[in-house]
Amino acid sequence: TSHKPTTLESYALAMVSIRNGSSYRGGSRSPLWLAYLPQIVMLFLVATTCFYSGVLLGMKMNVAPSEQSRSTTLSVDEVEAEVLRRLKLQQKEVTSIAVDNSKEEEIKNKDNKKKDDGHDRRFPKTISKIAYGSALISKNDFIQQFDYGIPKPPSKREHERDPGKDDVLLLYGSKKSLPDVSTGIVHTNDGPTPDIPHLTATYATKNCAVMNVIYTDTHGGEDQCMAIVGNYESYHIQRWLRFDGTTVDKSIPLHAVGRGVQSNGQDKFEAPSDSYALQNQALLKTYFDRLEETMAILKPMAASCAGDDNTVIVMVCNTGQSDLLINFFCSADARGFGDVVRKKLLIFATDEGVLEIAKGLGVNVFYDEKIFEKMPEEEAKRYGDRAFTQMMYAKIVTVQLINRMGYDVLFQDVDLVWYKNPLPFFHDKENPSHNFDILFQDDGARSLRYAPYSANTGFYYVRNNDKTKFLFRSLLFLGDMVLSMTSHQQALAALLDEHSSLTGLRVKTLSGSEFPG
Repeated sequence: TSHKPTTLESYALAMVSIRNGSSYRGGSRSPLWLAYLPQIVMLFLVATTCFYSGVLLGMKMNVAPSEQSRSTTLSVDEVEAEVLRRLKLQQKEVTSIAVDNSKEEEIKNKDNKKKDDGHDRRFPKTISKIAYGSALISKNDFIQQFDYGIPKPPSKREHERDPGKDDVLLLYGSKKSLPDVSTGIVHTNDGPTPDIPHLTATYATKNCAVMNVIYTDTHGGEDQCMAIVGNYESYHIQRWLRFDGTTVDKSIPLHAVGRGVQSNGQDKFEAPSDSYALQNQALLKTYFDRLEETMAILKPMAASCAGDDNTVIVMVCNTGQSDLLINFFCSADARGFGDVVRKKLLIFATDEGVLEIAKGLGVNVFYDEKIFEKMPEEEAKRYGDRAFTQMMYAKIVTVQLINRMGYDVLFQDVDLVWYKNPLPFFHDKENPSHNFDILFQDDGARSLRYAPYSANTGFYYVRNNDKTKFLFRSLLFLGDMVLSMTSHQQALAALLDEHSSLTGLRVKTLSGSEFPG
């Protein structure tokens, strides 16, 4: 009997026939797409089977819960019992969370607590590496002990009070830095009073291996705050101001500004423009083009003036100021030290008129028409005018040249007179001021542009060393700043602050009682 193939057998025969390259009915060659027909058919069969199996399974799952719910109906008592059980579980979870939060807060408070074995800490432990404890020191005592050369307000002498700023707040950064007896320094309730203890500068800093000192002011009563941030250390103060470009406005956020920005909108330290840079470039070209020849002429003059104490007195003068120069000599002669002036003074004449006058006074004088050809002969009509600014630049160059040669320099303007010879003061090694590298007469102004030394560049003494040489080289290359600010005093003031921090340059503003001006 003949066997009639089933459907599955027919599919199998078709697949075999296709794989062998011929159709089921004949031996002719099949098209290329037929080679993949078995995979397509099998994929279709598997997908169909999975689909119907999933539908049947879903129907059974939907039926099962409803049948079970009809056979397991709960009584009212059982429902109440279940509700109570679940409430207890939730209450237990809430209690557990509260306990965890309490422990976390306890740990936080322990780290930041203000109590040590019953003693109340002055500062929390979160800032213990900035402020482990604190003490107060009289400002007069502190400045006398640690003289950084910065002057007090002009109206306040060394012994006078400065209301609201009479004391220095000292913060201890660790337990090791505390003095031997630290009563009241770390805790508020281990001394006779809860106040911060008042100590002498010597005792309070006895165990301070390092001490960073911050000088600050409230700038005329501004609403000022101060933030001390424990971080990578900076030796500059960042200044933030609610400033809209013209005035202070408390309705806007704080943003960073330069230290020269004032509350009235003026910026005393604007960056010089390209035009000033080009002017300075021309001045520097003249300086370097003439340097070798200038040094050859100056060296014997400077050596003659320096003498045994290695000090040269330097003045810069034009014809317009010549009467002031003559007045200085007359005053020195009248007070009995005219011979010292004639021996130690080196005048830099910016025109031929002063050259002849200086020769007549019997003093060393330097003049180079190529260097000073653009210098004005007339005196300045006002502060900051063209004649004034050009003379300021000449004053930088002259001091830098003599300092470069290895000599101490006493620079002064021609409008000064001496009540007595100042040189012994600067040469006295027993004088506390002898430890300073550069000393200035007090300008008297406490404006932002001259902070923090208020150094008067009309009279100052420079000791020759690498620090002062670096200072005046730096100032020489800041000619664009001098030109834009119309004053070398402001540019030098900024450098004094920077170099005192950077290289440890010791700067001193002299007492007004000893060096009035």
